[in-house]
Amino acid sequence: MNILQEYKDYFSANEKPEVVEISEGNYVSILGEGSPGTALFYKKKAAIKEFVAVLEQHYAAIGLAFSSSVVEIFYWFDEEEVGYVDIGNFYTTVDLDLLKYRLAIRIPEFVKAAAIQEFGLTSNLPFAKDFEHFTHTAGTCVQLLHKGPFAGELQTLPLLQKFATENGFKKSGMHHEIHLTHFEPGQSQEHLQTILRDTVIKQH
Repeated sequence: MNILQEYKDYFSANEKPEVVEISEGNYVSILGEGSPGTALFYKKKAAIKEFVAVLEQHYAAIGLAFSSSVVEIFYWFDEEEVGYVDIGNFYTTVDLDLLKYRLAIRIPEFVKAAAIQEFGLTSNLPFAKDFEHFTHTAGTCVQLLHKGPFAGELQTLPLLQKFATENGFKKSGMHHEIHLTHFEPGQSQEHLQTILRDTVIKQH
């Protein structure tokens, strides 16, 4: 099972903002906090890819082969601490040291929480014991495909905000980024393709 092919709609977006419905997904994930792009952030990103590669080998050996390598990140702030943070100024309103995140890679439904926990306890991989099974249903979202450097998201997210507002929506969940292009620190970011997705509800 190729996860990218299996959930093709989930991993696709247009360059123009759109409204989508996102059903339940299952993930291997690891929590973190602070600014994205730190050394620790990238260590966790490398570790989750390594952890999932080991899971793939295990399941292939028992006739349940799958492949999944797209790293996703769910971001949020503690609203009791910082207040409501909207889509358009998500990265510019609050000190990013207060940012919380969940690095995730989507997995098939047959990979259960108990298996991830068992692998974590028996593996020597970095952060192994910190990996957990995560299930999330985003529901109604606004999204678009951002092309180019991450810094450019500061111009792209206000477009998504404008679209959401014009369609009567307000942000109601985590900010979600799906990194369709593999990226390592120090590489050029010109070729990157990133889905920017935010859960929304109708404004009353």
